[in-house]
Amino acid sequence: MAKQTKTAEVWRERVIAQQASGQAVRAWCRQHGCPEHGFYWWRAKLGLSPRPAPAGRRRRPAGPVRFAEVVVERPEAEPMVLRLGRGRELVLPPSMPVTQLAELLRAIEGATS
Repeated sequence: MAKQTKTAEVWRERVIAQQASGQAVRAWCRQHGCPEHGFYWWRAKLGLSPRPAPAGRRRRPAGPVRFAEVVVERPEAEPMVLRLGRGRELVLPPSMPVTQLAELLRAIEGATS
């Protein structure tokens, strides 16, 4: 048996043993004296990496939250109400220009970042 094939078989057994143990990779590698980086490399090379979570269960990446433009049709006679954190509300006149509203939102978002 070629050295590469033997090494791959050893790592295949290690990956399967770790997965069956239920331990975290780091803890398993420490307990068995395996280099963690090598474990991850061989697991990927052998195609034994766990499948990614379904799209609905993935975590959002850290970083700034981006907003999409939203167009809301509303009666002109009613004031706009922005509900802020901690139960606060901001009541704005319906005649407030969109550019001024955008400035206000940027200022509020900048203060909470």
